[in-house]
Amino acid sequence: MQTFLVAVDGSKLHQHILDQVLDLSTPGKTHVILLTVLEPIGNYLPPVLLPTGDWVSLPLFSDEETEKKLQTSCSILLKQASDRLSAQGIANETRIESGSPREVICHVAQEVKPNLLILGSRGLGNLERLMLGSVSDYVVHHAPCPVLIVR
Repeated sequence: MQTFLVAVDGSKLHQHILDQVLDLSTPGKTHVILLTVLEPIGNYLPPVLLPTGDWVSLPLFSDEETEKKLQTSCSILLKQASDRLSAQGIANETRIESGSPREVICHVAQEVKPNLLILGSRGLGNLERLMLGSVSDYVVHHAPCPVLIVR
């Protein structure tokens, strides 16, 4: 039985990633773990410059209603992906984890030891990649297994 770990995020590539998973999967011989990573809301807030000249971030910021909506959105996304795979006879399970996507994806890969890790690439330019970092680039260099990047 081969195991695929598939990171999904609801981007435009989401359906294309599932197409690739279906192309590589064999019913009864492939088990797919669908993973989405929910970043803490505080990660989306930029640092704030205080009158003292100090930059501070607000990692303790929490909006329970927004976090619940994000959790629900992740659950819906994973259910749709799971239903699509199940309709083709591909065994699968879903996981929602919290944290930094690139670190969580690598951690889960270490834990489940998949034959292949599949994720998308947002296609960041050189400047954006330098400023924001690339999840796919990080995963390629830190995952403990082969990685397929879908574009």
